[in-house]
Amino acid sequence: MSSGVDSIVPNTTDQELEAWWEKFIAEKRRDDAQDEDIRQQWDNFATRKLKFIREFRILTDLYEPTEKVVNSILSNDYAHRGQKLYSEWCKVGKKECLLAYYDTPVFRAIYTYYRFLSSATSFLQALVERLIPEHPDLETYLLQNVRRVISVGVGPGSDIAAFLAYIRCRGVTNRLVYYAIDQSEGWSTFLSAFDRHWSMVHNFSIWFKPWRFGKRDDVACLPDADMMVFSFSNTTLMDKAIWPLLIQRYKFILVLDGMKDRVVTNLGAAGFSDFRLSEKTTIYYYFAGLQEPQTDTLTEAAGEGVSTEPKE
Repeated sequence: MSSGVDSIVPNTTDQELEAWWEKFIAEKRRDDAQDEDIRQQWDNFATRKLKFIREFRILTDLYEPTEKVVNSILSNDYAHRGQKLYSEWCKVGKKECLLAYYDTPVFRAIYTYYRFLSSATSFLQALVERLIPEHPDLETYLLQNVRRVISVGVGPGSDIAAFLAYIRCRGVTNRLVYYAIDQSEGWSTFLSAFDRHWSMVHNFSIWFKPWRFGKRDDVACLPDADMMVFSFSNTTLMDKAIWPLLIQRYKFILVLDGMKDRVVTNLGAAGFSDFRLSEKTTIYYYFAGLQEPQTDTLTEAAGEGVSTEPKE
């Protein structure tokens, strides 16, 4: 879990958010003290600070329907089995060895309770404090060109909430379609609740497909999209051959993952850049740069078999 984030709850006051932010900034300044380029970025950080706090307030609002699902499931977990499973999960370094845990409703609920906001905040931190300052064209692309997003290992949808908070904070109201993929079909309960509650308000829809993505041939089965996200999705289990194929299809790919040598080697060889976001999280990304806008016409393949309660 990200430092300092777990103490933030949806009803946090502005003063508490400011205190959390100052703690985060102090930690980042200390981490970046030896890097001259990054240190210079703090001089122009006031505007980004204000936007980040606003994004986090939107994010905590977006968490509301997901929180209701979590509370509903955990209210019946009298033996606290979910907490016990989560404690075991935290102790194991290779999370890919415990994939069966995600098929247990109480584990999914407690995982969401602890990880939703911290994972979403990692996504926002990666964009706001590192990627956008280093690649200004990326913000233009995200705000003007991104209409379709693929999320692999979507889980409860933390990266969906984070990106919605990011673009809505900047006044972007265009329709967004999310193609959500996860091997655990149980996440559909969380995604459906999120979709029902917010799709009309924030003009988006979620199409979910239970699928274990990761083989070379799987790339051809993906829909067209403007952005692709892997959010803590066990990339070590994926065929290294997928990464060169993905950068041929998608202009912006963002991978949030633990610091694994195999992941670093595979993505680095494919042309991804990377940076360390926190002690346990590394960001890998590929951005092709600004080009002519792609058509907004969805391909026939994009809509096939990917929907739980699609809203058009």
